[in-house]
Amino acid sequence: MEIYICADFSQDGIEMLKVAGHTVRTGGWGFEDHILTGDQLIQQIGNADVLVVGYEEVTRRVLEKTNLKAISSIRGGPRANIDVDYATERGIPVFYTFGREAIPVADFTMGQILAVTRKIARSDRELRRGVFAAPDMDYGSDKDVIWDMTPEGPWQARKGIEMQGKTIGLIGFGTVGREVAKRAQSFGMKVIVYDPYQDAARIEQGGAQKAELEQLLQSSDIISFHAKITDDNKGMIADKQFAMMKDGVYIINNARAGLMDENALRCALRSGKLGGLALDVFHQEPIKSNDEYFDYDNVVLTPHIAGSGRDVIYLQSVMLVNDLMLYFGGGRPKPVVNPEAFDKMGR
Repeated sequence: MEIYICADFSQDGIEMLKVAGHTVRTGGWGFEDHILTGDQLIQQIGNADVLVVGYEEVTRRVLEKTNLKAISSIRGGPRANIDVDYATERGIPVFYTFGREAIPVADFTMGQILAVTRKIARSDRELRRGVFAAPDMDYGSDKDVIWDMTPEGPWQARKGIEMQGKTIGLIGFGTVGREVAKRAQSFGMKVIVYDPYQDAARIEQGGAQKAELEQLLQSSDIISFHAKITDDNKGMIADKQFAMMKDGVYIINNARAGLMDENALRCALRSGKLGGLALDVFHQEPIKSNDEYFDYDNVVLTPHIAGSGRDVIYLQSVMLVNDLMLYFGGGRPKPVVNPEAFDKMGR
């Protein structure tokens, strides 16, 4: 097979394909740091049988102008940039890397939780601005406790909550949610889960308890989102749901912003309902530089980097290579977004 790769892909993965006798070409976002236009992508694909893609738009026109037999996406949600429905019409299976970012996202989630609940990010910002720091030319003291110990000083004014004994509610219990549950349990937290697609036994196997949404909202000290967005759950957390939450609840979201109604979220923040908010995803991205979120000391913001772990490239490459090898051998890899494409191929 001839394979064109325009996604983040490890050299080990490329060598595995070459050793198996396949021709590999690379370019685009994954290797040249820019996303190809539709015309550029068509030209680069050329006569390739397989496309491994990251963020280039694989439109109907791209599919019509090429002769692809399979598409592999490094993303967990390939519909974001691939016309999967038309690929299915043409009998082109679209493979994806299910769960490739679970570990880095789970690690990041715990980082968000600690950054906002223990006021780590806020204290860092303040200290860099000179708050709590010694005046110029005054180098402080080598005594053990010399920071301002008044009610306005850091020891008193920046107290945070401990994780031990707190309840974290996870909305979504897929690969990321399960990894977050493991880490939360290590902190001594009680984990409850709302996920209508997971039965109680499976959730209990992960050391958590299944809960209805209302119960989770009412009981949780921290609520963290780990669900894909669908027509059914878009805006599932609105004014009514925020009203059910504890005063001082902490909200963590590195999944999809649309799971919460934007206006309701902003109103809850303005009202003081939230103890803190950590966002890695936004309703419009990139977030504007004058967004009101920047005005709040109890908000931690990051630019959609939860899944950006250094080991992810190697993992996703191996996953896709294994799936392609199975496909080339006549098999049906399970992480395929359109299995009905196999039926059109007679597999």
